[in-house]
Amino acid sequence: MKPHLTLAHHYWKYHVQPGDRVIDATMGNGHDLFFLAQLLQGQGQVIGYDIQPEALAQTQKRLEKLPGNWRSIVELRLQSHETFFETGIKLIVYNLGYLPGGNKAFTTLAESTIQSLQNGMKSLSDQGAISITCYPGHEEGAREQILILDFLKTLSSQHWDICHHVWVNRPAAPTWIWIRALPHA
Repeated sequence: MKPHLTLAHHYWKYHVQPGDRVIDATMGNGHDLFFLAQLLQGQGQVIGYDIQPEALAQTQKRLEKLPGNWRSIVELRLQSHETFFETGIKLIVYNLGYLPGGNKAFTTLAESTIQSLQNGMKSLSDQGAISITCYPGHEEGAREQILILDFLKTLSSQHWDICHHVWVNRPAAPTWIWIRALPHA
């Protein structure tokens, strides 16, 4: 497994409990959504968003491998991540870039991702978290990562814990960001 995914999955395992509500904001081929559904063990809700019909179809196909009752907790939406607003969300996952196996010219964009992050932060439950995998190895991915980090630097350290994991010996490798809402004082 790729190191950024190993790290993300490690954090998710300790953060998500059966019964939680979670979002895969960029479902792609459904790998992250599938993993999240397994963490919920058939209890709670996982909502997946993507604007590409191909992503929705690939995710539906992957979900067929889940036990039948676990599929009932999954809701897939052919909708942009920038338009969602939910409540009581324990974890929001972003795996940015382009659809693996799809058109590489069709990528997530910094502006819509930042709008989605703003909406997502309002959607989190107490001590909810956001996981972001960035792909600075292509032009829009590098731009997106820079603008996301600039946005995150403006957030209060009294309300948010934010860390950015970079693999320094792997130029242009994916990076991973963890944002956790701090308990209300």
